[in-house]
Amino acid sequence: MTPRIQNLHRTAALPLLLAASSAAFTAGCGDVDAPLDPTPADPATAYVERGPHGVGHRVVDADGLLVKGWYPATDADAAIEYTFALKFPGFPADPVSAFGSAVADAAPAAGRFPLVVFSHGFGLNPEWYHGLAEHLASHGVVVLAPEHTEGDWSADVVRASIARPAEVSATIDFALDGPFAAQIDGARIAVAGHSYGGYTALASAGARFDLERLEERCAAAEDPFVQGYFCAPFVQDGGAGLAAEMGLDEAPAGLWPALGDDRVDAILAIAGDAHLFGERGLAQVDVPVMFIGGTADTGAPWDWATGLSFEHVASADRTLVAFEGAEHFVSVASCDDLPFMGALPDEMQAYICDDPAWEKGAELDRVNHFAAAFVKHALNGSAQAEAALDAGLYGGVEGLSVTVERRWTGPGAADGAYGPVDEPVGPVDL
Repeated sequence: MTPRIQNLHRTAALPLLLAASSAAFTAGCGDVDAPLDPTPADPATAYVERGPHGVGHRVVDADGLLVKGWYPATDADAAIEYTFALKFPGFPADPVSAFGSAVADAAPAAGRFPLVVFSHGFGLNPEWYHGLAEHLASHGVVVLAPEHTEGDWSADVVRASIARPAEVSATIDFALDGPFAAQIDGARIAVAGHSYGGYTALASAGARFDLERLEERCAAAEDPFVQGYFCAPFVQDGGAGLAAEMGLDEAPAGLWPALGDDRVDAILAIAGDAHLFGERGLAQVDVPVMFIGGTADTGAPWDWATGLSFEHVASADRTLVAFEGAEHFVSVASCDDLPFMGALPDEMQAYICDDPAWEKGAELDRVNHFAAAFVKHALNGSAQAEAALDAGLYGGVEGLSVTVERRWTGPGAADGAYGPVDEPVGPVDL
């Protein structure tokens, strides 16, 4: 058994192991940012605590796609038990529970709010991330999470790679023409996700497959984990499986057709896979982005995921939050709220529930803070959220590295040049 739990591909290999064992927000649009944001003394902790809204929760069948929603509500929060079926049935026995703080079918708060479509990790469920979803909803965001249907990485990942972005688009369609529509501002949409949900966010923002580049990297890769999970399912057949899922007669040369949705205004990828895209495919992404990840992630290694993505997207507004020495499950809810974890083998519990470098509660607080600040910056144009993204605030935080870069694209801008926000290349006009 290796330190990474014998090739445990975070959310991907989890079922395998178990089976084997934008513009400034204007008045009149609703949720005007200034009155609802508190004015904390320290912008570095502005979004650590839950926001001013109560949180409602609702599960809806959207023409066969199960969508789980968290939204700003008028009711005060209360303890809630989420029940759901794991993707690896029978271990532990279904259904299982997670415990959070929201009100089922609560009355929605007045106003129109930005939308975040949240894509969970491969083989997991939205409820594994209920803490982040509740947090965003409390800060004035409607969070809709499609239940992706997959369980076995080897059997399902090729199909899921095509189905997931389509399910994000279907969720946006549902959001704008379903029971949540009256609360959603369709001009402010982001996609967020963890692990293969991070891949899904990138694909939804226009990142394109580059199988030729993946084959080059795989030819040089010596790590059997990388070969088994990032390479073999996609390149051993020359890309024929992916092409068939896309309805193509053969694998294209160069960049593949995009799977993105033009309605996506920003993305947040947490420990997000990027191996299918490579440098050229990632360069197709130009919306505001935030990447969060652990530098010691063995499930989505830095150079194949978070680090690769940050370096190569073409976004004029990009932020990187690096948890030094952290592992893969930085955004999954505390295992204190996921009691079914107690049925897992000790090594599995340790991999998911603990982190080698960070205390879990402090880690989740940071993830929640940065996620809320980024969404309110990118979708609401919040000046307070922008202030909370000043990288200089975090220079003294041990184990945390924050990089915020903006690129001016107006007249006189240096071609392709980035600069940190405290040393701008030119006028920042986002």
